[in-house]
Parts: sequence; structure tokens; C-alpha cells
Amino acid sequence: MQFNILYKPSYAMTVLTLAPGESVRAESGCMVAHSGNFEVRTSMSANPRAGIFERFLGVFGAFARKLFGGESLFVNTYAPTGGEGQILLAPSLTGDIIHHRLEGGSLFVQGTSYLASSPELALATKWTGLKGFFSGEGFFLLRASGQGDLFINCHGAVFERNIDGSFIVDTGHIVAFEDTLNYKVRRVGGWKSTLFSGEGLVTEFSGRGKLYMQTRNLDSFVGWLRPMLP
Repeated sequence: MQFNILYKPSYAMTVLTLAPGESVRAESGCMVAHSGNFEVRTSMSANPRAGIFERFLGVFGAFARKLFGGESLFVNTYAPTGGEGQILLAPSLTGDIIHHRLEGGSLFVQGTSYLASSPELALATKWTGLKGFFSGEGFFLLRASGQGDLFINCHGAVFERNIDGSFIVDTGHIVAFEDTLNYKVRRVGGWKSTLFSGEGLVTEFSGRGKLYMQTRNLDSFVGWLRPMLP
């Protein structure tokens, strides 16, 4: 798989060139265009080649991500036939796209930030508990693991930081993080600061690993826009 990410950082789109026998799994609705030799397979399961029990869990996870994580219910798998093919993918949000190559290990991705991945990567949901609900970021994270290419999108521009120790991030600015990082959601100062500072809850990361963040907060933008709607 060859890729090129265009129009960064505000209106990013990725162009994938796939050889015969290669394929890409993509979030429903993110396809912009493709060459005429592609076959498309739609599935609710994160792993269409899984066994019956794993398929059942995949379907349950798809419903969970739809209801609580803000993701679409289906994913599409695109594969060229009869030669090389090219496909263009772009997210719904105005913002950037980043490529992350997994060589074992896992990356946790915030709901709505998954764009596409190699079919070799296993995708599963992680229950975040009530802390995910109170943080405003949903009950579930998407966990990508294995070896392959992962494309994730954000609102605004994306920036990364290699964490070694403790680091605090507003919950609305988290895009993805490696599974070597521990995290917990906590208040900003006392209750007065939590309620009136405009920051609400934050996420404290600890350990060592990579963290991806976005420069804009989608919830804040929606809150700014809501009074202007008829």
C-alpha cells in the first residue's frame, strides 16, 4: 500500500494506491472517489474473516460504537481487481489526517477519529467505564492492534508528544494514544474550577508512549455554534 496525504492540515485527504491482492478497510461514508476496478464489501464486524463467536462480538461492538462512540455502524473493505487501483478517502470533520504504522502493540483511538486501516489490523472496542461518559468523550475507545497501516483523523491540526512521566490533556483534544500509557479522568482543581473554569474534566496520562492531540475541540465548536442555529 502506498499513500499520500494531501491538503494538510485543514482539509486533509489521503490517496491510497493499492496493488493487486491488497485492500483497505475504511469508515463508512469517507470514500471520495476511486478508480473503476474496485470491489467493495460492507461489514458490521471489525474483522470479516473472524469466527462465528468473534463475529458476534464484532457486531455487538459495532452497535456499541454507533450508540456510544459516535462512529458509523458499518465499515467498507475496498480491493482493486485486474491491476493496480487508487482510492481517495477523507473524513467528515474539517481537519488533518495522520498515518500511524503499527508493528505489534496497540493504539487506542477516540470515537469519530478512525478513518481507515490495513485489513491485517485487528479492531476492537474498549469499555472506558463511567469515566468516559462523564468526560464527554463516550463509553468506548477503538483499539487497533497487530501489524499494518492505520489512518486517523482529527478536528483542526494534529500534533504529537512522546510522554515520559505525567501529562494532562483536556478530554476534547485527545485523538489517539499508545497502549503503553495509563490514563485517568479527573477534575480541574476543586469543584468550583471544574464547574466554572470552562475546562470541566481532564485526562492525566502517565508512563511512556506516544500521544496524538488535536488543536480544536469539537464539543466546544458545537457549543459555540448551537446558539446560532434556528
